[in-house]
Amino acid sequence: MKKRTHSSLSLSLPLLISMFLVSACSTSAPVEKSPISGKAALAHVKKMVSFGPHPAGSAALLKVRDYIRGELHKMGLKPSLDSFRSEKAKGIQFHNIVCKIPGTKKNEKRILLLASHYDSKKTTGHPLPEQNFRFVGANDGGSSSGLLLEVARYLKKHPLPIEVRCLWFDGEESIPFDWGEGELAMFGSKHYVKKLRAEFPKEKDLVEFVPVFILLDMVGAKDLSISMDSNSDADLIRIVAKTAQRLGYSKFFFHERTQVTDDHIPFQNYGIAVLDLIQFGGERNGTPTWWHTEGDDLTILSAKSLEIVGHTLVRSLPDVVKRFYK
Repeated sequence: MKKRTHSSLSLSLPLLISMFLVSACSTSAPVEKSPISGKAALAHVKKMVSFGPHPAGSAALLKVRDYIRGELHKMGLKPSLDSFRSEKAKGIQFHNIVCKIPGTKKNEKRILLLASHYDSKKTTGHPLPEQNFRFVGANDGGSSSGLLLEVARYLKKHPLPIEVRCLWFDGEESIPFDWGEGELAMFGSKHYVKKLRAEFPKEKDLVEFVPVFILLDMVGAKDLSISMDSNSDADLIRIVAKTAQRLGYSKFFFHERTQVTDDHIPFQNYGIAVLDLIQFGGERNGTPTWWHTEGDDLTILSAKSLEIVGHTLVRSLPDVVKRFYK
């Protein structure tokens, strides 16, 4: 799935100091009731996990795909499929799910992207015995996909000035067991950013139409600790950190520093400001013990963690719009 490296952070010293101050000023309880239901998000995850392992190209993943689409239809939204194949993944047809939530501002052509991946890692047919086991990806793919459904429900009722496009990517996980720098992974995000590039006038940079991309990935663990990813935009990190401080959630955000290669990188390559909200360890905790193991099941998840991340995200979005969509 993800590739974590230990190279130095690109974040500035003032930002790191501000992260420390935010942590020191955190409150003990949230200041308002969350508009995001962690219980509802977890119910979505449970349903997806019930289909069993669902790597790209599997029949189980089609069931997960159709479940997500069905839930969006129930909300009054109109999801579409972005289906494609890749020469690097012979025999697999991928299906990204795309759901557009219109904004309130007329004649606004810019959009904001929120994304997750919904495939689970392929853990069969690998050369080593330890690489073959039952993997349902409850947190890795499941938690973010379930939470994104709940965020879509909220945004349908409380739209932003600009269009929000919710994306569930297929094929994020690598085909070989090991990541391999993402060459045989991130199929959905790599494909979609090229499709997005073709959607807008070629004479202008894509970032003029898509200023921000926010990725959710592994956001539901009981021991919630969202990492500070050095590939993410410093201003987006700052906005989320300030929101977390205001809501009383600072202890759950940005205490472990790391660098992650994930579905946000193809968009960053086009100059788009990106943010990866992910629990992937770092200097203090290291890689989670459940990552890419049988242990990534429903027992490690918490409805409260999903609520915290969702609450922080939706309350951050208005400030993201003010900063990046002037």
